[in-house]
Amino acid sequence: MCKAKLEFDLTDSDDKMEFDRANKSTEMALVLWEMVYNSKKKLYYKFEEMLEKGENPNVYDGVDSFLELLIEELNERGVIIDKLIR
Repeated sequence: MCKAKLEFDLTDSDDKMEFDRANKSTEMALVLWEMVYNSKKKLYYKFEEMLEKGENPNVYDGVDSFLELLIEELNERGVIIDKLIR
């Protein structure tokens, strides 16, 4: 069996950021999975509700809704982009 060991100097700000990225990799993968496999259904339901209310959604509503879902997923998983990228 192959093994790997990662080492980080947590007193160095660049290494600390790399450590945070490695530490949140599973959560980031789960956010991506959620967006790829479930966001389409959620957006369909949201737009169907808007149409039933007599609203007329447009492309901007779609972009805003997608970003809202993405931010919600990131927050639920504790992925704070500002800590992972400068």
